[in-house]
Amino acid sequence: MSMKEYDVVVIGAGSAGQSVAAAAAKAGKTVAITEGREYGGTCPLRGCDPKLVLHAAAETMHRLHNLRGKGFTSDPDFSWPDLMEWKRSFTEPIPENSQERMRENGVEVYESYATFIDAHTLQLTDEVRIKGKTIVVATGLRPTPLDFPGSEYLYTSDDFLEMDELPGEMVIVGGGYIGTETSQISHALGCRVTVIVSDDVPLSKFDHDLAGLLLTSAEERGIKFHLNTRAKAIRKTGDRFEVDVEDKDGQQTTLTTDRVIHCAGRTPNIGELDLDAAGIEHDKKKGIVVDDRLRTNLPHVYAVGDCTDNGLPLSPVASYDATVLSEILFEGSDRKVEYYPLPTVAFSLPGMAAVGMTADEAQKARKEGRKIAERFADASDWYHARHLNSPVFAYKVFLDEDEDRILGAHLLGPDVTELINLFYLAILQKTRVAELKKMIFAYPTPASTLKSML
Repeated sequence: MSMKEYDVVVIGAGSAGQSVAAAAAKAGKTVAITEGREYGGTCPLRGCDPKLVLHAAAETMHRLHNLRGKGFTSDPDFSWPDLMEWKRSFTEPIPENSQERMRENGVEVYESYATFIDAHTLQLTDEVRIKGKTIVVATGLRPTPLDFPGSEYLYTSDDFLEMDELPGEMVIVGGGYIGTETSQISHALGCRVTVIVSDDVPLSKFDHDLAGLLLTSAEERGIKFHLNTRAKAIRKTGDRFEVDVEDKDGQQTTLTTDRVIHCAGRTPNIGELDLDAAGIEHDKKKGIVVDDRLRTNLPHVYAVGDCTDNGLPLSPVASYDATVLSEILFEGSDRKVEYYPLPTVAFSLPGMAAVGMTADEAQKARKEGRKIAERFADASDWYHARHLNSPVFAYKVFLDEDEDRILGAHLLGPDVTELINLFYLAILQKTRVAELKKMIFAYPTPASTLKSML
């Protein structure tokens, strides 16, 4: 059995892992990186980036549908195989290009899952072990296993992004980010969709008032929802599937469909690592426990991104973690991770976005004596919505009346996935509302609606 030692070993070759590995090599360290799947990670291969390619087509169809009778007489023809071919032009080059980039940076590349043998040693294959003076874990998330009869018939969200044909009908299990985006993309492109949601609204981690408006809009377009409901069993019947679902009152319903897509959450991808063998503190659901410098309970082991119990499971957070950790390890920085305020978006139709203080946090702050104002309105009659004939445009903004600044923003409507970044900057820089109102924004643009929301 071969054994090789490195200054730094990185487990996981997504964007965060590659970033740390390249920084280590640039600092003159001997570096290895290992990955059991394709190099590139979730976001470029089976997450945000390919999803956005599909979303672009779905959003185009959605906007054209809204403009039927306003110049457009029908929806255009659509080819799912053509869209997938376009999507694969983005994803297929990534694994090879990623490995080549690592090698060009002086990083030794392994294609294997890693398992801890002890605090410094990793088993890669039956014949290969490696040791690291410093070890960085960046293994991301994986679909949460669902354990009920027939769960082997589930397609994951990863599988959805590789389907050669879009079925005529699908059941989506899960109403969070992934379930909402998958269901709305599929429906806009011609699939009949039913969504199984365990909460009282989809996108329940966003503002509930806005999520309710999105739910109503989706139902009016023909998406069906079973709320406060869970899937209990799946049976194959010929080339179709039966899905048993049960609501919170115990009422059972059976749905028949062409395909069932599992979008009911993701869990830290740490099962293969055997963290107990190294004595690394972790939680199977929350991930590897790290401090504000991304260090585990072992002084030489660090973890970044979605596999940790820190921050939100978002690609920008993983990239941010990698930057902070690289500065700590290779530049002598004493920097800490600081996530708040953190903008987040869901590419629904229309989009949902949020940053900063939530409704629950505002209520708590008021009980503590702070003067928190709320601006909440349906803005579907504003020009930005009307010129697109969008039936949905709404916002909820929280303001500190004493300090005259924005504390939180929650947006639903066309182009809000970009508009939220202006609110993020205003909150981060503690810009006074009075100063924002003096600014001149290009008109008519989504950004020009910001002042009206204040």
